[in-house]
Amino acid sequence: MNILLTLVIFYVGAALGSFLSVIVHRTRHNMPGILAGRSLCPNCKHQLSAIDLFPVLSYIFSAGKCRYCHAKIAPHYLFLEILTGIVLAALYLKFPFEIFTLTAPYTIFDTALLWEFLRYALISLTMLAIFFYDLLYQEIPDAFSLTGIMFALLGNITLTSPGFTEVAIGAGVGGSFFLVQILISRGSWVGMGDVILGIFMGTVLGWKLLIVALFISYISGTIISLWLLAANKATRKTKIPFAPFLVTGTILAILFGQQLLNWYLNSILV
Repeated sequence: MNILLTLVIFYVGAALGSFLSVIVHRTRHNMPGILAGRSLCPNCKHQLSAIDLFPVLSYIFSAGKCRYCHAKIAPHYLFLEILTGIVLAALYLKFPFEIFTLTAPYTIFDTALLWEFLRYALISLTMLAIFFYDLLYQEIPDAFSLTGIMFALLGNITLTSPGFTEVAIGAGVGGSFFLVQILISRGSWVGMGDVILGIFMGTVLGWKLLIVALFISYISGTIISLWLLAANKATRKTKIPFAPFLVTGTILAILFGQQLLNWYLNSILV
């Protein structure tokens, strides 16, 4: 494991997290130039300079305020940058495509692991965009999920893992799982955005790890919901966005899903 490269990947991830916040904001407000155009302060609309755009550091040194109008910058921008950096660094630890050794040639570069890292990095970035869009606006853009499905399918074709059958079953199970909830609740529990996200999850993970991801999602969602109720921060009628829990479950399944599945199977077979 290359510690220096891990730190570099974290900071690149933080920069990509900053870019995701721009995509989320501009998508929500139908602003032109989602992938282009200079960044502006959401409050005073002042064009931001290079010194304002250093991930994490700019937020810290400006005390979380715009340098021009001194309006407070929402902390979710910083959180998204840090979380994206952590996820990409964790993916590198999962797929260490460059490793230092004590003997020549001193650096081992694994192309297969690099492709695995890039595939799951693109998928995770899409997932994190969904995480924050739903967290902020309680809505899952179909464009985000469909883009993620495309990334997942391209990765599966290129790397052949998980296999086609497992992916097809996973996509079917993921979509059907939420579609059944729509039919039972008449749309009061989940929406079509959850159905497409379920297909996305199944396409990424295959059906086995999809079950792990859903288990993590519902357990974490239940724990957080109970905590909010106990702390009087929510009521039984409060609508709590669920995509952040689904994204959390998916990313954890990518990183640790096979180990968790093996542990569970070994436990019940003992």
